[in-house]
Amino acid sequence: MFLGTHEHALDEKGRIIMPSRFRPKLEEGVVMVPWFESCVAIFPRGEYQKLMERLESLPEGLEEKRYLERLLMGLAFEAMPDRQGRLTIPPRLRQMARLEREVAIVGLKNRVEVWDRARWEEMVAGGWDRSGEMASKIGHLGF
Repeated sequence: MFLGTHEHALDEKGRIIMPSRFRPKLEEGVVMVPWFESCVAIFPRGEYQKLMERLESLPEGLEEKRYLERLLMGLAFEAMPDRQGRLTIPPRLRQMARLEREVAIVGLKNRVEVWDRARWEEMVAGGWDRSGEMASKIGHLGF
């Protein structure tokens, strides 16, 4: 399970060093995709496959399914971490997530998200301000 937030910087080639505790889970290779709220999601290959199976189970007639397939498959990028545990985020994904230099690497159970650090801090602050409202909404879902 991926957990925690780690602050790093992209190098001039668009590479990030993955936190050492994340590396064993990424050794099988990864799939990077644009993700919700304009970040980059990094999935171990097996987790990406599970996500695609869940997406595939949705009815073909759903416009949202087709849209997500185009984003999560058509813009996907496969990679292997190098010996130093670095991953190169392709320019297209860096541009879509507005990643410049300072980034937050965030572990979220089955994936890692890479955020522009300032945007991550804004999102955390905004989420914290809305935590009561969110707790109420997800409480209705049995949480």
